[in-house]
Amino acid sequence: MLRTTLLASLPVALGVALGAQTSTPALQEDESAAPARPRVVVMLSVDQLIPEQLERLRSGFTGGFARLLSEGTSLEGAELPYAHTETGPGHATFGTGCLPRTHGVTGNTIWSRVDGHAIYCVEDADAREVSMEGVDFERGQRSPRNLRVASFAERVQARFAGSKVCSISAKDRAAIGMAGDARGTVLWWDKSRSAGFVSSTAYMDELPGFVRLWNQDWTGRGRAFVWTDTSPVGDDPEGAHERWGSAPDERAGERPRGASGVTFPYPTPADMAETSLGGHLYDTPATDGYVAELGIAAIDALQLGRDDAPDVLCLSFSACDVVGHSNGPYSREVTDTLFRLDRHLGRIFDELDDKVGEGRWVAALTADHGVLPLPEWLLARGEDALRVGREDSTEMRRALFARLEERFGARVWLRSAPGGFAVDDRTFERIDATRAEVRVAVAEELRALRGEFPWIQAAYAYEELALFGPGSEGLEGLIWNGLDLARCPDVEVIDAPGVLIGRDNGTSHGSPHPYDREVPLLFLGPGTERIAAPEGRPAGSHDAAPTLIDLLGIDPAQGFDGESLLR
Repeated sequence: MLRTTLLASLPVALGVALGAQTSTPALQEDESAAPARPRVVVMLSVDQLIPEQLERLRSGFTGGFARLLSEGTSLEGAELPYAHTETGPGHATFGTGCLPRTHGVTGNTIWSRVDGHAIYCVEDADAREVSMEGVDFERGQRSPRNLRVASFAERVQARFAGSKVCSISAKDRAAIGMAGDARGTVLWWDKSRSAGFVSSTAYMDELPGFVRLWNQDWTGRGRAFVWTDTSPVGDDPEGAHERWGSAPDERAGERPRGASGVTFPYPTPADMAETSLGGHLYDTPATDGYVAELGIAAIDALQLGRDDAPDVLCLSFSACDVVGHSNGPYSREVTDTLFRLDRHLGRIFDELDDKVGEGRWVAALTADHGVLPLPEWLLARGEDALRVGREDSTEMRRALFARLEERFGARVWLRSAPGGFAVDDRTFERIDATRAEVRVAVAEELRALRGEFPWIQAAYAYEELALFGPGSEGLEGLIWNGLDLARCPDVEVIDAPGVLIGRDNGTSHGSPHPYDREVPLLFLGPGTERIAAPEGRPAGSHDAAPTLIDLLGIDPAQGFDGESLLR
């Protein structure tokens, strides 16, 4: 594979470390003495799903969410134990069982201290896109190269020869983060030129037949797609949405969707260019349905669960996040998105029962992060929240630059970096100071500005970050769990709770505050009834992989930051 670190040899090494003979697919254990090993492990991620969503909509669920809640095991109070709550680190944490400080994907974009610029978390200059036309040598550049550890799927393949892996999402960083460097079918939606589902030379040189077949059929349906509210409201639509907390349809702070504004229905424009169709549908729940369709097709086409080597199916559903960014988590749009997903999950579970067998598969479901509700919604409820506009944000930067210039006698040049600021080399053309001295000064001046700009909660220079470790607690402990000193900015900046900066509408996530860190964590299938919360800390998505390893009977489950929840 393209990974240039020692991870390239991990599948074999892990097989040896786990006491496995990777050359033989047959299981040697006496299966009459223990429950049958699951034939398929399903890892499900719902992007931006907060635990409250499942509870507030529970009465209306009839599909997969209903089954997870009624038949499965739910870990209450689960949370992400790190600060930068974004899609890239969230999926890598779920996929590997390790925290960002270990797996290295510390954000959707990463500040490379070696290269002096930001890189996308699944960026790889040596990889190329694989689409219906074959290998595209001008596009793509996506792979798991930036992951520093093996994924759960890789570990399964290291233990069981013949284990198949399939990972699908609308987002490349989600599909790749869950699959890692596993050998298999890894796919994501092309939203830039409407190519359907694509992959990378990191995984294949041509798309499988079932993917090509699906890609030939979606555009007509996509053009005909009209996003209407399909929530199960019965004879009382407004009453149902009142009970669910998703009324009214139009709310302050929502981001308009072109000519359709912020209320249902949202039709696909009749004159939309072919190349724009994929991006338009990406902003709707349509792609969740597409991921589900392709996942169901994969179960049959790849013959998942048909032999004794357990297979891994990873599905990440992105619409809750995409829609939530525009409309907020308690909007009618997100409500409909989740009811649609409930039905999709139900069909996936039914297909697994039919093709793999009831009781022969297990599933784990979580989210990559939470989200801040619309600040306007919070303020209307009497809760603290603040939307900081671009003008206010620019004024803070002016004040910072003025203080630094007074301190050093010349301008300090800063560049925006993921999580904070990087000191530009131009600074040292006129200032007689070390880089460390400038970094510390920037952090100190940011802290001094908190009285004038109260949305600044904390700021840490690289020298301060380097002192964090296993003994760090509170905010500093959360930062350390997500910290890679080779991939962090010169100055880390943390926004205060309830603050949304630089967005005139909609909402976002990425903070260390509870609303961004709280996630659901549910398991379904034989053996999962023995799952219980760990002692002394909340469960988290990093506990899923070691728990699933334990369910597969791979012993010992080593090399994780999480722990098995089987009791």
